[in-house]
Amino acid sequence: CLIPNEIKTGGIIDGPLVFNQLTCNGVLEGIRICQKGFPNRSLYADFFDRYKVLAADLFDPNEFLEGKEACQMILDKIQLEKGRYSCGLNKVFFKAGTLAILEEIRED
Repeated sequence: CLIPNEIKTGGIIDGPLVFNQLTCNGVLEGIRICQKGFPNRSLYADFFDRYKVLAADLFDPNEFLEGKEACQMILDKIQLEKGRYSCGLNKVFFKAGTLAILEEIRED
């Protein structure tokens, strides 16, 4: 929900106010990511929990790995084309159709 102006009057839009709200809510960042072609994303912990079976031999249950590092190991193991994903600070981003490929690999 966006507030179009601070005087609460219909038909008046305060552009900088709306822009600031879109920025703070992460809407503009989401649009930027989608424009780059990475519409799907997953937190590292969620990705690891779902796809660790694809590289189970690489992980020692007694050893701690950072989420990003563990996810990169899985992606390297299955040899997913690097152009199909991008690793961010907290999430891994995927191009359209990549999650379907991962699910097919996981089912096999």
